[in-house]
Amino acid sequence: MAEQKRWLNDLFPVGIWVTPPVDEISSERYREIREAGITFMSGFTEWTGGLDIIRKSLDMAQENGLKIIIADPRVRHAMARDTSMLPEILQEFSGHPAFMGHNVCDEPSIAQIAELADLAERYRMDLPDALPFVNLFPTYASEQQLGGTYADYLEQFMSCYKPEVLSYDHYPFLVAKHDDSPDISPQYFYNLHLIREQALLHDVPFWLFIQTLSFNNTNRDPVEEEIRWQVYTSLAYGAKGIQYFTYWTPENGVETFGDAMIDRDGNKTRHYGEVQAVNRELHAIGPILLGLRSTGIRFHGFEPESIPVLTGTVAPIQALSGDPVIIGGFEDTQGKEKLIVVNQSFRQPAEISLTFRAEAGRYAAIWTKGSRTSVNIDSNGILALSLQPGEGKLLELEQD
Repeated sequence: MAEQKRWLNDLFPVGIWVTPPVDEISSERYREIREAGITFMSGFTEWTGGLDIIRKSLDMAQENGLKIIIADPRVRHAMARDTSMLPEILQEFSGHPAFMGHNVCDEPSIAQIAELADLAERYRMDLPDALPFVNLFPTYASEQQLGGTYADYLEQFMSCYKPEVLSYDHYPFLVAKHDDSPDISPQYFYNLHLIREQALLHDVPFWLFIQTLSFNNTNRDPVEEEIRWQVYTSLAYGAKGIQYFTYWTPENGVETFGDAMIDRDGNKTRHYGEVQAVNRELHAIGPILLGLRSTGIRFHGFEPESIPVLTGTVAPIQALSGDPVIIGGFEDTQGKEKLIVVNQSFRQPAEISLTFRAEAGRYAAIWTKGSRTSVNIDSNGILALSLQPGEGKLLELEQD
């Protein structure tokens, strides 16, 4: 694994998009964010209150053990108009303990990548340990935005921008327009597949956004099982960071939004508790996940669109039987094998039997919703698992 920057610590990165509005910035509000299991925030509208409000948000973040990727439009403006001002602007907040980096661009088109790469090169000269953060489009962006295929878009970004983190969004839960409408975005797994390939090829971690709300009459309001399913399918693909779209409910305008984790009046919705519960699980296994290398993906019981049922190797598994699942294969730094097994359904429970290479004394440490238990694998190498809707489990394969 590539050497980590100082802004990556031992905590699994868990971020949010849409922070509390300027008049709601307080230690109490930021403690509420931290108590939901969030570790960092992507700045949103703090800059509209001026530099003092950005400083206040950093102070409140520091009080509550959070980091901030600052939103400061002056960075892009200086690059376009007067690059001599860039070092001074970048240094303004970089010494603050809660500073993590700058939000450079959300969902850039192919035409913007060269300009952003120039900015990133200057940025890294002045702030080599900070994060010039860019979040990419999903596969369902327009051809004009992508400039061709999504694979080409990704390759261009990775080779030109050379990101510290590969981040993207893909919101899978769709409003049913008619009886045979898909209940998730058909290219959800295809997007994960392409992102994983590029992350491994360039040896960078990948992060992605998790849908927590309804919007635009196109995407439905997810339930807890669907939020958990998004997180665990992402982890099975090797994600090293999770971000939630959104935390505070955005105002309606060109786009319209249902309630997120916090509604527009500042009240917790059911999504706050749902995300909090999933994040407890995530932080329990997070230190393990950060040290893993993805070796393969295997689908059982269904065939995702546009990608093979088996990608890479999921070495210890000889056979599978039972309900549909997704399995991510991993190795830790000592070469020990791990698996993440995820129920393909977010509506129905699943029963699955995994047959491993027959080795006497083998057992599995199974992480279930944040708790670890050890289970013997029988003499035939078979381990049975039960999965609730949307549930995923981390398996650590061990010897006596």
